[in-house]
Amino acid sequence: MSAREEWREIGGRDVLDAALPPHGRTLPAWLLPLRTRAALGLAPVIAPAVLFVPIGAALGPAALNVLTPVALSYLDTVVAIALAALGVFVGLALDLRSARERGLFAAAALEAAVTVTLVSGAFWYLLSAWQMPLGLPVGLTGLALGLCASASSAGIPDGGSATHLVATRIADLDDVLPIVVGGIAVVMLGASEPMPVWQATGWLFRTLLIGIAVGTAGWLLFERAHSRAERNVFIAGILALIGGAAGFLGLSPLVAGLMAGLLWSWLPGHADRVVREDLERVQHPLIVVLLIVAGASCVFSREAIWLCAPLVLFRLAAKLAGGWLATRVQPVLTAGELGTHLIAPGLLGIALALHLQQVVRTTGMAAVLTAVVLATLAGEALALVLRPTEEPPS
Repeated sequence: MSAREEWREIGGRDVLDAALPPHGRTLPAWLLPLRTRAALGLAPVIAPAVLFVPIGAALGPAALNVLTPVALSYLDTVVAIALAALGVFVGLALDLRSARERGLFAAAALEAAVTVTLVSGAFWYLLSAWQMPLGLPVGLTGLALGLCASASSAGIPDGGSATHLVATRIADLDDVLPIVVGGIAVVMLGASEPMPVWQATGWLFRTLLIGIAVGTAGWLLFERAHSRAERNVFIAGILALIGGAAGFLGLSPLVAGLMAGLLWSWLPGHADRVVREDLERVQHPLIVVLLIVAGASCVFSREAIWLCAPLVLFRLAAKLAGGWLATRVQPVLTAGELGTHLIAPGLLGIALALHLQQVVRTTGMAAVLTAVVLATLAGEALALVLRPTEEPPS
């Protein structure tokens, strides 16, 4: 495959990736820590959040006001489709057919569950003590912050050691649990009245049914497309239907997209391959849209600043604790080796926070989104200091 074919992408390569070779082993050593997956299933990029979130903040209502509140409301549909595409990427990359992958997923799910529990519990106690006027239930606020803190993204230089590859795979797979639990949190936060967990879980199954129904329709269309252009139209339409239906019903496009991606991987035929090939062309533009909208939606307030510092600290401590427990499932790793690979947050936490802010448009949720964005940038900087970088083989 030629370099031109490998990077078939709308608008070409990212600005920061354009001059760089496609494989991590040919990068300069000082650039290897910057090349990470934004989320499971996405190709590695050079630290996109660090560049595009500040651009979004500069263009948003708090600065230049190029992206006005009205313009941001018009972008809600685009964000829903981008979230659905992100969920599809995760679903296509989640392959649990081998015993090894199931073991890695168990370790990743345990680590993510520990992170969500510890961060949520810490913020429940902290917010109760502070009596901070966020206008949101303390428990749900803590859960939202815990979910946004649980995702990780590790660097993936080619030719790394076996322990490094295991650690990066666990860091990728821990994106799944926050997506699924986030589907429950979206329903509970968006409800007009307090909703018990069991009822919100029922709505989660409805979200999965949307992914199954639309995914099945897409599978029938993809397999019968007469040309590549026709297939591209079908894929775009299916993504719009997943994101639009879930967003209209107040459900999670991430969960619906995840279920559709899983379905395409399981069903016979080549739906998973053709969807992945076509979506890779719009992967980076969708990431840019999410990050710019997230940056523009930030509201820098006292509450956001007060939430940011504890979020960085709680996430770091919870990731190290979760990594230690995950090594009991995967004894090939030490707690230090895994924990330091879990520090980089990636994109998913920002995507979850942005979706929750669209569901609950309050000043409190805007403070949560801003805190998550700031903590993500701080986490990426912290990862450069604490995460070890392996030298590529000669």
